[in-house]
Amino acid sequence: MKFPREQGFDLIGGLVITVVLEDYPLTGRFLGEFEDRHCHDDAPTIVNVNRETEFILLQLVCPVDVENGPDFPIGTIIAINVDRILFIAPGGTCEVETASTTS
Repeated sequence: MKFPREQGFDLIGGLVITVVLEDYPLTGRFLGEFEDRHCHDDAPTIVNVNRETEFILLQLVCPVDVENGPDFPIGTIIAINVDRILFIAPGGTCEVETASTTS
């Protein structure tokens, strides 16, 4: 998948969006595309990424609890592989678990 450009799908930096992946949604502030990836030869390689892969940057406005994975608090900046995106919608609300009390 390529990130659609100049096709009526132009995101403005700072817009709050919900990005739906296969396993969970992410709601955050769109920061832009991850265009220039520079690797230093002496830097440790953590993940191999195809140079043709596109990413968007999102600053979370809702916490994310990934099952069998890390938790990401509000404010975390993450890069999302556009190949993993099912769809994007403007805005979004955080799912808040409410604790029930009994008297």
